[in-house]
Amino acid sequence: MSIVNEPLFDRLLALSPFSARELGVLIATAPHRYKNHYIEKRNGRGKRLISQPTAELKFLQRLIVKHEMSSLPIHDAATAYRSQRSIKEHALPHARARYLLKLDFRDFFPSLKATALRHRLLLDANYTEPELWMLCQILFRKAGRHTDLQLSIGAPSSPHISNYLMWEFDKKLAQFCELLGAEYTRYADDIAVSTSFPHLLDAVEAEIRRLLGELDYLGLSLNEGKTVNVSTKSRRTLVGLVLANDGTVSIGREEKRRLRATMHRLVQGLLAGEEVARLRGQLAFVYSIDRAFVDSLCARHGFTSVGSIGQPTSD
Repeated sequence: MSIVNEPLFDRLLALSPFSARELGVLIATAPHRYKNHYIEKRNGRGKRLISQPTAELKFLQRLIVKHEMSSLPIHDAATAYRSQRSIKEHALPHARARYLLKLDFRDFFPSLKATALRHRLLLDANYTEPELWMLCQILFRKAGRHTDLQLSIGAPSSPHISNYLMWEFDKKLAQFCELLGAEYTRYADDIAVSTSFPHLLDAVEAEIRRLLGELDYLGLSLNEGKTVNVSTKSRRTLVGLVLANDGTVSIGREEKRRLRATMHRLVQGLLAGEEVARLRGQLAFVYSIDRAFVDSLCARHGFTSVGSIGQPTSD
């Protein structure tokens, strides 16, 4: 199959520093250009495989997202990996509801295959068959000789592609929840649905399972061990945030206590350089969730902002 005369190849060639031959070789070998390493999962639940593309492939993947995929539909219910949005937007819509359902997809990125992208693009775009092949080569990883091309945890394009592939699921579930008077948001592989009507969430869970069967091109299944159905009588959390019964979200008392203690150690001169940098990063994240807490903590210890923490003071 010749790809050098395809419009997509010409567009990528014009935007990249590669020669036509170099670009052709890169596309042909792209699914194998990954380096694997493992990181510990939260709470000691094993290790997660991270597959990092080579620098050349990352460059090409970012080009694809920016110049080819940026206009493709992503539903408002998808709150992860989007500019000006954070986990707060995932959690806040559920804070005032009495009942909360949390579900989790098993092996989210690796379960999303190149066949799913091809299925969606045939509906939403006008790529030729060779162009579809190129996109799948560039954006998906070959995990083994007998495996399908799959999204990689570690590729810069995977977050955007996953949100796009989930568009039909998000749309149909959001419409179903709206009819029932429920709120739905999704943060990557984490689903959250809430309502103040009793027993309604059982119907929502059944609909989610039905949708996964109907939209089988996604190849997704639920992680049964992580399904949670709670009410305001219990402590409710979403992606590490605490849902308060007054309709607000918080990082929680324990995390605030830990940050206060760490700040105290800082002003006592007991934090190493890397610990200071880590504290700044943590507070910068918390600032997007609870600005008042961070401002108060900084002011109490004589800092004007998160960025000034640990910096030398002028005489």
